[in-house]
Amino acid sequence: MRSGVLSRALVAFLALAMLVLPAAVFAQPREGKTSGGIAYDVQGAGPVVVLLTGSNLDRRMWDREATSLARAYTVVRYDLRAHGKSDTATAPFSHLGDLAVLLDELKIAKASLVGLSAGSTIALDAALQMPDRVERIVLAGPSIGGYVSKQRLPFIDALMAAFKTGDYQKVSEVLLTTSVFAAPADSQAIVRQMVMENDRMWTIDRKLMLPAPQPAIDRLELVTVPALILVGDKDEFQGEHADILAKRVPGATLVRVPGGGHLLNLTSPQAFDAAVSSFLSGKR
Repeated sequence: MRSGVLSRALVAFLALAMLVLPAAVFAQPREGKTSGGIAYDVQGAGPVVVLLTGSNLDRRMWDREATSLARAYTVVRYDLRAHGKSDTATAPFSHLGDLAVLLDELKIAKASLVGLSAGSTIALDAALQMPDRVERIVLAGPSIGGYVSKQRLPFIDALMAAFKTGDYQKVSEVLLTTSVFAAPADSQAIVRQMVMENDRMWTIDRKLMLPAPQPAIDRLELVTVPALILVGDKDEFQGEHADILAKRVPGATLVRVPGGGHLLNLTSPQAFDAAVSSFLSGKR
């Protein structure tokens, strides 16, 4: 009799827990691949947020954010082509096209896009090319498609020397010594692992990479969705892009993060989370 009472009590407790705790706690990320070979995972429930990675990185860079945002959103993150678990390129492709196919196959009508570095370029292109499918955009450590900076990268000579020999591991080593991939001590190992493991991106035939129909730099005034621009004050190379976006994108909000580097979600997680959460909830 006593065991029966305990069993009923346990069932009642679990039923209550299911009502009180968010569904995301119980949901494991669902992984898959698009018909075009783009690897992704989905977790949480609610409005859709897509996390777009930087170049040389993969969706592991969003581990903390995916878990946190999944408490209130359906979070989709994916590996760019020739990154992470995604297939390489064997036919013409565009990053914007890969994103569109992902949204189509997951039956996502509209989503907010959070992109860092190269991911911000894709998010901005999406806002311009398919605004009906984009709710909001977060552009962190932003890079504007079609914009050529007058600033010469101090590590360009070492980078080109490694490229000429076809030593892509050396290319990765050079990049890891720069401020672009600087990270706090607790993130250095995973950043290094991602950069070194994603060196196959350099093997893509550049002729297969299709550019956006029109460069974003020529059309910034046509962005119609709310935009948040995030940049760290220690991001040596993207501050110029952030200033241009803040001046030309209608209604854009610019947030400069003191002490923040290029990998802003890793160097300044609290400031990054606060700004993104506020923006996604419509408070900015």
